[in-house]
Amino acid sequence: MKSGCVQKSFFGCSFIFLFLAVIIVMMWISSQLPEINFSTNDQSKREYQIEVDTTINEKVIKSLFTWQFVDNSLRKRSYKLSLMLLEKDVIEAMKYVEEISSMSYRELGLKRGYSDPVMESQIVWAEIYRRIFIDSSPRMETVLQGLNKIFLEENFEIRDKVYFVITFIQNIKYERPGGTLDLFPPPGTLAYRFGDCDSKALLLYVILEKIGVDCAMMWSYKYKHAMLGVCINSRGEYLIVNGKKYYFLETTYPQWSIGDLPPEFGNTKFWFISEIDADLKFSASDEINIRKDELKNRIKPSPSVP
Repeated sequence: MKSGCVQKSFFGCSFIFLFLAVIIVMMWISSQLPEINFSTNDQSKREYQIEVDTTINEKVIKSLFTWQFVDNSLRKRSYKLSLMLLEKDVIEAMKYVEEISSMSYRELGLKRGYSDPVMESQIVWAEIYRRIFIDSSPRMETVLQGLNKIFLEENFEIRDKVYFVITFIQNIKYERPGGTLDLFPPPGTLAYRFGDCDSKALLLYVILEKIGVDCAMMWSYKYKHAMLGVCINSRGEYLIVNGKKYYFLETTYPQWSIGDLPPEFGNTKFWFISEIDADLKFSASDEINIRKDELKNRIKPSPSVP
């Protein structure tokens, strides 16, 4: 009895040989292609150009931003803002965020035993934001010098300074940073020219505090969102902490004014507030019992589109 392809039809044998040929070709092609990484830690978006500043003999990153601003006299102007950061400051700030993500709760200065997940989230993120704020603030000196130069050239009053910086941050591209904490430090947001809601709020926090505006971080476990609180004469929605009114300020996109609270995030009782530049004071009962690797599973804020 005959067996194999001799017994089968011509088309049956042709199909087998064609199938084998396709497999061989696919194996050859795959050997020529680079490996594709589908993880959330995609570094392809994180690019900046490095220059050497001969005056200080340091590697620097120059980030260019463009947007429109209407000043106090209703003049509408287009701005191109080029900010310089020391590369070493950006690298160290980014590394510090990763260090925080791997810290134990003892290393973060947090105690054990608190079981309420909402209070847990409040305390954990307040400490994370506080540490990043403290680490990043001294790394922003060259940026602040660049802004002060514009303030002097334009003869800006304090109101114009505040709204100039607010519109600048609001016009930075919204995009999630990725990584364990999904959070950029302020120098990282400027270097890579994008950030999400809490990354941009932290950046604005540092700059406004430097020009004399009292700020606080605001974030919501329920709404998965973060905003900045500014202690300034205004109208609209606010929270009170230490006897001071902090008005909501949306940083993710343009056209939001001080005191505006997006309707989908409108119940203020679901918002936390913390003056992260001040000493945090929790009662003895505000303690945490949470595993180190759960930091990366905390609910992450999301953007608000006007």
